[in-house]
Amino acid sequence: MKYKHIEQLTWLRGIAAFLVIVAHSIDATKVKYSDSDVISNFPPMNFLDLGFFGVALFFVLSGCALWISNRRFDSHRGVIKFYIKRVFRIWPAFFVSILLYLVFIQVFKYFYLHEPRGLWIEFLANSDFSFANILQYLSLTSNLTGPNNIINVAYWSLPVEFQFYIIFPLLIAAIMFARTLGLIFIAIVLYLIGAFQLIEIDRYEVFTLAFTFCGGILIGYLYTEKKVNTQMSMRFGIALLILLFILAASVRNNYFHLPKHIFYNQQLNWNLYGLLAILCVFVVLYTKFDIKESFITRFLKQYGEISYSTYLYHNIFVGISVLIIVNTGLYGDEIKLFFTFFLTLFFSYFAAIYSYRYIELPGINLGRQLIKKIQKSQAI
Repeated sequence: MKYKHIEQLTWLRGIAAFLVIVAHSIDATKVKYSDSDVISNFPPMNFLDLGFFGVALFFVLSGCALWISNRRFDSHRGVIKFYIKRVFRIWPAFFVSILLYLVFIQVFKYFYLHEPRGLWIEFLANSDFSFANILQYLSLTSNLTGPNNIINVAYWSLPVEFQFYIIFPLLIAAIMFARTLGLIFIAIVLYLIGAFQLIEIDRYEVFTLAFTFCGGILIGYLYTEKKVNTQMSMRFGIALLILLFILAASVRNNYFHLPKHIFYNQQLNWNLYGLLAILCVFVVLYTKFDIKESFITRFLKQYGEISYSTYLYHNIFVGISVLIIVNTGLYGDEIKLFFTFFLTLFFSYFAAIYSYRYIELPGINLGRQLIKKIQKSQAI
C-alpha cells in the first residue's frame, strides 16, 4: 500500500472539514441581528456552502479508510480490538468538547443580547438540557433517542458515524460471504428501513446515509483487492474532482433542479451528495498524484489529521463571532460573513491542533496500551 494514496484521502478529509466551516459561517450570518443589519450574501462563498456534502465525504472516507486498515478480523478478539480503538479514538475528545460546550452555552446565553427569534445560532441560546440528555449525547445515541439540536447542532453526525463503526464487522462478513453483492444488499436494506421509517427512532440518517459508508468500503475493497487496475493522470483526476464539486454546489445553490423521485423520499440532495462523495473518493484513490512535498501538502495533511477536532470545536468560534457581532454592532453584508468565517477558521485550526496533540493522540495511545494488556493477559 502506497502511503501517498492514503495521504490523498487525508487531504480530502481536510477539504470536507473546511466545507463544514464555510457552511456554518454562512448559516450564522445569512440573517439580520438587528434592524440596521443586513443578510450576508457573497455568491463566491455561497458556492462553497457544502456542509452536507462535506459530511457525506466524511462518511465515505471513514468506510474506505477502515476497510484499508481493518479488512480482516481473525476472530472475535479482532473485533473487540477494533471497537476499543474506535472508542478511544473518538470519545475522549468528544467528552472534552461536551464539557466546553456546556460552559460556552452559559456564556452565550449571558452575552447574547437578543430575544430568540429562531435563528440558526440560537441553538446555543435555547439549549435547555438535563443530565439525562448529556448522557444521551455522551453515549452517542442521541440520534436514536433525541433530543436533537442541543449542545451543538453539528453533533448529529458523530453518533451516526459511530454506529457505522458498530456494524463494520458485519459489513466485512457480508463481503467475505457474498463479495460486493453482500455489501450492496445490506446498504439497500438499511436505506429502505430509514426511507420507510420501519422502526421508530428520532432521526434516520444512520439508515438513509449508510450507503455512503458502505460505498466507501466498496471503494476500499476494489482498491485493496485490485479489482480496478487503472490510474488516472493527476490533471484528469483533478478536473473530475472539480466537476463533481461544481455539480454539488450547483444543486445546493439551486442553479438547476433534479427531477423529483429520482430517488425515494424527500432527501434528494442527501442522496445526490452521497453519490457524488463516493465518486470523489474513488477519483482521489485512483488518481496518480505526482506532487512534491511542500508547505501546501504538509498543511493539507495536517488539516486532514485534525479534521475531527475541527468538527468538534468550530461551532464554539462561530458562536464567539456572533457574540462579537451583536455586542459591537459589527453589522453588514460581507464584513459580517468574512469576520465569522476567518475567526472560526483561524481559531478552530489552533484549537484542533492542541486537541489532536493533547487529547486525541493520548486517547489513541491509551487504547493501544489497553489492547496490549488484553493480549498479554490472553497469552498467559
